Amino acid sequence: MAKKKRKQMKPWCWYCEREFEDELVLINHQKARHFKCSECNKRLNTANGMVIHVGQVHKIKVTK
Repeated sequence: MAKKKRKQMKPWCWYCEREFEDELVLINHQKARHFKCSECNKRLNTANGMVIHVGQVHKIKVTK
C-alpha cells in the first residue's frame, strides 16, 4: 500500500486569507497589499486608504 502524502499547509495571508505556494510570494504580497498605520497599528488594504486614515484619524498630512 502506498503512503499517503501529508497535506502541507500553504502559507497564507492572515489579513485577506489568500493562500500562496511560496512564503516569499506571501511576504511580497503583504508588503505590496497591506499597509499598517505607524500611529495605531491599524491595517489598511491600500496606500490611498492609509493616507485617508492618517489624515482623518490622526490629523497628519501625508505628502508624496
